[in-house]
Amino acid sequence: MTIIIIVILLLLAVLISNALFLYLQKRGSNALNGSAPKIKRDSGLDERTDEFLKMDKEKWIIDSKFNGNKLVAWFTKNKNSKVTVILVHGFAVDHTSLDIHAQLFNHLGYNVLQIDNQASGQSAGKYMGYGYIESRDLLDWISEVNRRTDDKIVLFGASMGAATVMLTSGESLPDNVLAVIEDSGYTSAEDILSYHCKDRFHIRGLWLIKGASVISRIRAGFFYGQADCTKALEKCQLPVLFMHGKNDFTVPFEMEKKLSTCGNFDRMIYSSNGVHIRSYYIDSVKYQETVENFLSHYL
Repeated sequence: MTIIIIVILLLLAVLISNALFLYLQKRGSNALNGSAPKIKRDSGLDERTDEFLKMDKEKWIIDSKFNGNKLVAWFTKNKNSKVTVILVHGFAVDHTSLDIHAQLFNHLGYNVLQIDNQASGQSAGKYMGYGYIESRDLLDWISEVNRRTDDKIVLFGASMGAATVMLTSGESLPDNVLAVIEDSGYTSAEDILSYHCKDRFHIRGLWLIKGASVISRIRAGFFYGQADCTKALEKCQLPVLFMHGKNDFTVPFEMEKKLSTCGNFDRMIYSSNGVHIRSYYIDSVKYQETVENFLSHYL
């Protein structure tokens, strides 16, 4: 009887872990997406973004070396610029969610490459990777930029995309990757998932997260513990600009405080009174000045 009970409990644990894995990682999941408040954008942002969207864009397609899935991105050339900013979007959205930020970098005179992460937009894939899968793919996109151009490269990411660029910053990168900008990133996959379990379901569910992590390794190819930005930043040798809103309740501001103390590299820290990924919306002038000032030191 004892063996039967143990088997039943194990099967139940597997079923619960698999269900949680699908909820957290399947394409279209809203596990991290709350109801974003409507924010009035600073004057001129919408007009400049509309103009940016009218510009010619080149569609790039590559295959992920991590799992072979087709990946898609859009390249916008800026006259004679020799700098490309790769923009990495967040959870369960696509490259268009960063159109307003792509406009900013275009306005500053840079080429921009807006990628669709796996399981998002036009890229293939069933499961999102909380920055880990995406960081493997970002290495492929860096290689593709270098294959097509001789540009200097800047990495920009928002939310899960911010986690992606931080995870990538700890890798051995080509010499032409010169700087990283992260907006509203989290410390680790386990931290952000535990935070949302507590916030949404009022449970301290680290054991649930550990179970889903095992299923993730089997079905998606990675453990959640591999998406740890604090560990990656300890190996980072690039300058990093940390940006975060103090009223962010999707990725709490306290995570940025921890991230910005990791490692031994040049850094700049910018905080606003904005909510999640909305610092640029509410004070575009200060945001742009901060980005310009940061990049002026390294490009």
